[in-house]
Formats: sequence, structure tokens, C-alpha cells
Amino acid sequence: SPFTMAPNASEAPPDRKLPQHGVKGAYYAGDWVDLEDCAGTFQPDSSKCSQCPTRSTCPRSQSRNAVTSTTSKEDVVYDVVVIGAGCIGSAIARELSRYSLNTLLLESADDVSQGATKGNSGIVHAGYDDKPGSLHAKFCWPGNQMFPKLDKELRFGYQLNGSLVLATNQAELKILDELMERGRENGVKRLRIIKKEELFEMEPALNPDAIAALHSPDAGNVIPYEFAIALAENAVDNGVELRIRREVTDITKKGELFEVDVRHWEPKAYVTAREKMGKSADGSEPTSSSGGSLIYKSG
Repeated sequence: SPFTMAPNASEAPPDRKLPQHGVKGAYYAGDWVDLEDCAGTFQPDSSKCSQCPTRSTCPRSQSRNAVTSTTSKEDVVYDVVVIGAGCIGSAIARELSRYSLNTLLLESADDVSQGATKGNSGIVHAGYDDKPGSLHAKFCWPGNQMFPKLDKELRFGYQLNGSLVLATNQAELKILDELMERGRENGVKRLRIIKKEELFEMEPALNPDAIAALHSPDAGNVIPYEFAIALAENAVDNGVELRIRREVTDITKKGELFEVDVRHWEPKAYVTAREKMGKSADGSEPTSSSGGSLIYKSG
């Protein structure tokens, strides 16, 4: 059917002066904190840093706690290698940093969060839309409830703004009932269907045809790349080694170990400049291969 605009679509929405993360304040654990109140809450206390051993200078394309090889070939043995430093890989690396493991986080791009994470919508779903019995349904609501505490620890600006699923006719009202029931089966709390009067008090700029909505006050929002950066930074602070610009080209099982082959790349201009100095792209002298293998334990 042809697209039709709502009757008031050309009108500017009312200015509710909603706060914007990073402008005169920040979102912290779901709530807004004014700039003058950020000290001691949103702003971290540097004295609580884990003080992990690091090199005095940051090496090219890897964290300062990077393990150095004893030979020309990268033959360091790791307990776990996490491939991909988006929000999922960085979250896994952070969780592994709680344990006495030699963990490596690899990213093929020139920084963390450069893949699907950077284009993510950033919505922290409540879980009412997931098919009951699925893994999404099992983990969505518990994961949602972790975010306020997670933001207190990492300060990535979690906004607990809630969500609305609108209905503009009787047929869509039935869908709201279905979502409500699905949410109940999935263990989602505090769901309710609100009618038109309350709906427009909550969101006055909605389509005037809306007659009801499913409201979830626990749905939230994050800035995806800030979330991933916070996870990766905390993982590194707690001992995980990070190497960027490392493209995994092969994984081979050798006995009780897996050998991970990586291609280390650097921007062409940087490589050219280093070659003129008689140095390799990774800072060693003289120029040597930028490839190598990383080995991690199996079992």
C-alpha cells in the first residue's frame, strides 16, 4: 500500500529538552547525572586502576601489556584467543579477564568496534518479542537487567528510556496482547498496555492515530561503539592482550594445541615510512615479516 504521512508529520515535535549524553551531563546506570554531579559517579577514580604491568610506551597496534616473543616468530602460547573485538568479543574478553588465563583479543580492523557493532541500533531490548524457548528468550531479559550495574562499572552511558510498541487499530491491539503474553512467558517484568490518553502524555509527538501501546520501562539504549570500547579497555586493564590489524587467515589443530595464523597489516603510508628508516611496521629492526602464528591451548 502507498506510504502516507501522519497528519501532523510536517509539524515540529514539542521541545521537551531531553538530556543528551555527553552534553552538560551523562547517563549513568540508566539515569541522568548533571555535569556538576559527575565527579565520583560517572567520572572514574583512577586510583582504583588494577595497575597491571605494562611497557613504558604503547607498541604499535597492540596493548601495552602485549607478550613479546622470544624468537623472530610469534610463538607465544595463549589459553584463549578471542577473534573479533566488537561488543560480543570484547565482552567475552572482559569476562575472561576475571580468571588466571593468558587471553588474547584479536581484531582485523584498525580499532575495536569497527564491524557490525559500530552500526548497531544500540537498543537494549527487554525480551518481549523473542520466541519463547529460544536462546534469545532465555538470555534477553537477564541480560537487560545486567546493564545498570554494568554501566556503573564501565561508564559507557546507559540510558534507561523504555520502549513503546504502538497500535493504531483493533488488529494491532491483538498483536500487543500477543507480545504481552510472549513477554510473560519469557519472564519479562513490568510490561503493560497503556491507552491513548496516558500514551500521549508520555510521548506527545506520536502518530495521532495511535490508540494504545505496549510499554516496557526496562528497555534502554547505549552508544554501541562506546560500549565496546569500555569493555575492551577494561579487559586490557585486567590483563587481556589486545592486537588490532590482525586478520586471522587460518586455524590448525596440532596435537593439544591450535595454531592461529594471522596477517598483520598497517596503513601503506606508515609501512613505507618505516621501510625508509630500515624498520618493520611493528617497530622492530631490521625489516621482517609482518605475519606469524599464535598458539593457544585446547581442552
